[in-house]
Amino acid sequence: MQILANAIFLSTFYLSFAVGLTIIFGVMRVVNYAHGEIFMVGGYVLFLTASLLYGHLPGHLVLVTAILIAAAVGCALGTLIYFGLITPLKDQPFSIFMATLGLSFALQVGVIQTFGPVGRSIPALIPGIVRAAGMILPTQRIVVACITLAMIGLLWLVLNRTRTGRAIRAVSQNKTGALLQGINLHRIGLVTVLLGSALAASSGALMGSLLNVSPFMGGEAIWRAFIVIIVGGIGSLPGAALAAILFGALDSTLTALGYGFSVALVDAVIMLGILSIRPNGLLGARER
Repeated sequence: MQILANAIFLSTFYLSFAVGLTIIFGVMRVVNYAHGEIFMVGGYVLFLTASLLYGHLPGHLVLVTAILIAAAVGCALGTLIYFGLITPLKDQPFSIFMATLGLSFALQVGVIQTFGPVGRSIPALIPGIVRAAGMILPTQRIVVACITLAMIGLLWLVLNRTRTGRAIRAVSQNKTGALLQGINLHRIGLVTVLLGSALAASSGALMGSLLNVSPFMGGEAIWRAFIVIIVGGIGSLPGAALAAILFGALDSTLTALGYGFSVALVDAVIMLGILSIRPNGLLGARER
């Protein structure tokens, strides 16, 4: 049961981080490599918020405040990326990839210069332990998982129950057809980048409440995100969800069995094996 609980937690984290990258690629057909550093910036937003407010506000309010601020910071970075990198380099996906790669290094160096290269720990904002059905889980981990699932549920509602969400789905499925229907591709592109960046920064704040915050935390996160979206099918949200569940269960099981050191290698081998059989991923659609 403990492995199952850990698998659920890891799956929600993988999905919350990877889904933003999936949405951006599905609509813009570009890879935002700075996604990992936006995640890292979200972790430092939590660190600063906790440093200022911890002891003055209840822990859960500190966490919620940090998530909201991180989402706003993520939107600000998303605006910079869209107008500063994606728009000038329109229809040059490789150039956009290299530009966002450069931005990721700039953000990492900026954080190192500001906070130093050593990771920072954050005190438990929601202390306590829950024991149930043979599982021992920190209360904060449960809260983080619930908030993450709520964020994913809200994203689903936005994509399926709002006009903008339906426009995002239409552009991701057929850009030409969406344009013929009067959808403003520029506006939808901006909204998509803002949404994906806000999700990345919010995920960083959530994970920062459980792990040490460091300038290098975005590197591992972006690697995990790439594995999830490539195996699931680039641009496919259902595929990303399926891959997140599969890798969450696999990584939790390997760690519990004492093979945590081999998780990255096993995940990479599985990714290569699946791509050799299904080049478009598990649920990815063939490009038309």
